[in-house]
Amino acid sequence: MAAIDVVMMFTAKFVTLGSVSYGTGLTIATLVYSVQPYLFIKATKFENMTVSNLIWNLTSDILVTFSGVMVFKESIKGLRWVAIGMSMIALFLFAYTDD
Repeated sequence: MAAIDVVMMFTAKFVTLGSVSYGTGLTIATLVYSVQPYLFIKATKFENMTVSNLIWNLTSDILVTFSGVMVFKESIKGLRWVAIGMSMIALFLFAYTDD
């Protein structure tokens, strides 16, 4: 699910950079993003809604941020790196189960 967020965000970034037209970018992002509900339903068969959503959101935040930094050379400064690190720690905590 997070990979779909990355594709959608890349498409939006390419629209803002002018390398993809608004109509094409919106169509691609909408079609790609329309797969999310299907994947979310499948994910909730393995984990409850709350945990599935948190894992999806945290993973998406980390992947999109690192993609922006690495591919588009966007910058992250100061305490924002701490926030990214805390997101990664939260993901590790969610990966650990008491079962």
